[in-house]
Amino acid sequence: MSTPPIDYTARDFASIKAALLVHIKTKFPDTWRDFYESGTGIAWLELVSYCFDCLSFYLDYQANETYLPTARDRDSVLNLGKLVGYRMRTATSASVTVRGTITVAQASDLIIDAGTEVTTAKGVVFRTVDAQRLPAGDLTADLVFTEGQQYTDTFISDGSDFQKVKLTRSGVIYASDAVTVGGEDWELEDSLVYGGTDSKIYTIEYDDEDYAYVQFGDNSSGAVPAVGATILITYRIGGGVQGNVALGEINTSILGYLDGVLPITNVSIALLNVQRGSGGEERETTTHARYWIPKWVTTNGRAVTLDDFDTLANTFADATYGTVAYAKARLKQVIPELNTVVLAVWGRDGGGDITTASTGLKAALSTYFNNNGTGSVRIVCTDLETEDGVNVYIDVSAYLNIGSQYVSAEVVDDVTDAIDAFFDDSSEVLPGKDFRISHLYDNLQGVAGVNYSIVNSITASKKTTETIGLGNAVDTTFIATLDLEPNLPVVPYSVVVTAGVVVLTDDGSGLLTGAGTGTVDYDTGIVIANYTVAPDAGENVYCEYRHIIDYQRGDAEATGNGVQTRFQGNVTYPPIVEYDSVTGQKGIAFTDGYQVVRDDGSGDLIGDVNPAGVNRLDYDTGSYDFTFVLPPGNGETIYSTYRQKLQTPSEDIPIADDELPVKGRYTITTAIGE
Repeated sequence: MSTPPIDYTARDFASIKAALLVHIKTKFPDTWRDFYESGTGIAWLELVSYCFDCLSFYLDYQANETYLPTARDRDSVLNLGKLVGYRMRTATSASVTVRGTITVAQASDLIIDAGTEVTTAKGVVFRTVDAQRLPAGDLTADLVFTEGQQYTDTFISDGSDFQKVKLTRSGVIYASDAVTVGGEDWELEDSLVYGGTDSKIYTIEYDDEDYAYVQFGDNSSGAVPAVGATILITYRIGGGVQGNVALGEINTSILGYLDGVLPITNVSIALLNVQRGSGGEERETTTHARYWIPKWVTTNGRAVTLDDFDTLANTFADATYGTVAYAKARLKQVIPELNTVVLAVWGRDGGGDITTASTGLKAALSTYFNNNGTGSVRIVCTDLETEDGVNVYIDVSAYLNIGSQYVSAEVVDDVTDAIDAFFDDSSEVLPGKDFRISHLYDNLQGVAGVNYSIVNSITASKKTTETIGLGNAVDTTFIATLDLEPNLPVVPYSVVVTAGVVVLTDDGSGLLTGAGTGTVDYDTGIVIANYTVAPDAGENVYCEYRHIIDYQRGDAEATGNGVQTRFQGNVTYPPIVEYDSVTGQKGIAFTDGYQVVRDDGSGDLIGDVNPAGVNRLDYDTGSYDFTFVLPPGNGETIYSTYRQKLQTPSEDIPIADDELPVKGRYTITTAIGE
């Protein structure tokens, strides 16, 4: 009997057992007859199959971990990054601008020492990284505090080459370290190869538990600390979004002292943060690192292309101001500033949601690219500006058919978590990258218990805040019409009307509830807010809401032949925003270069049309049927131009370079299937 070929892809338990059975029957047809399931022979076969199944799993696992695209363990991604000089980032600390106030102006500057600490009511510690001043004669000054609790570890050098010391605490904040040897400051370098025989430098790396290791040279690539020298390493612990505190969370007082005045004279300074904390990010995820490491290598530390600017900005971290959540570069394209790159920047709030970045963080990024000195990363003659990125909120309405053996509520929770994870930790949801409905389906279908899913609609919207009134301590009712674009309504559940700490919220049906009552008309934007208690005199009444957005589209719809006057079809990207007869905005138009046909806001197509034709448009489906007065010439192209309403069950959502898709509201309905 011939020996069967070996199948190297059959490495699971059942396949290995089956292959062993075939092998035994082929090799030992007369001597091995113990094939009973309860027999000793089968027990031995299953034991061997189990061992080889486990071995195959670990071989595959190790193979995956040696390649960046397939690696999943943090330790593997860390080591792969080290091969190309990339350090995965630990958590970064937030910075916050705090208004310091004194009651009596002083004749000398008031000094606030570096290392002055304050603690929020939630126990988050902030400290001054550098000494700061409240100028003489002033009652207020803005002070910068950075999150994290400082520690110092002490080591004694053994004089060995490439000696490495491990800091005693995990959770070291990225770039928060400072090293002195024998009382002298040493400098951090990306690699010891950049040092000479007497270069007083060190490197730092982090493991998968965020412990930090500081390493020195060998008197060839960086100096060796002298035997017996005291090594002091200061660093901060903490970081993450906890430092992105809300307005007013730092509300305390500290002591400063008058500059040059003896004996030392302390003055109490009241503190209140006038900006949100910004720049605090959790440690870099493996998904983030796998996406950016290859791009980081190609930059070679220089910003030449827009991709270079994107990569360097998204891997940037500052010891004081932290890092961005996202960044995206584009050319300014405004004469005469065509040599200017604009960097849109996003940060996070204390709950991890996407918001604006602080002025300090944007300034640190600008300095990083515009330094014009050692380590400069930008191309010569190119300037960089920063701006706040725009959030595009993605609301999802979906239907799930759930297996009968699963609990619907648990499956819905798992689906919600999967969509959250998709937005929060994905290389697919990025600034300037269209939101793909196929990727949304992947996340819906990937949850256990979902037989199939149907996306009813995806809605893209932007948030706006308007002032709709001013309190006078008497009036309790405020009526206003929101400044909506034509035929782009307010998104249900998104309306919040505030007057100080008094809040009314939208229940999704057009009613406002909370500290009073009210209504909102989603289509017209008319808001009526009735407060139980009149807002204080001078208190602004604000209305925050989200409104559906649109996107400019256009395409070649047909080609004339010199005879045909009637044209039927469907535009590529429905639904269409209808024409507004009051403002004369929006709508759709078709032209052959000479004749123009447009909608009138009610679905009729008017203009250069034959009135005997159908001349109708369906805004929802994008289907059209119109008849020109004259036949377009042979070969003439008929073009469309229109605004697509970004509320669709079947199309991707286009995202501009200064925009980022962020999670909005999920509406999920279910039914039990088989």
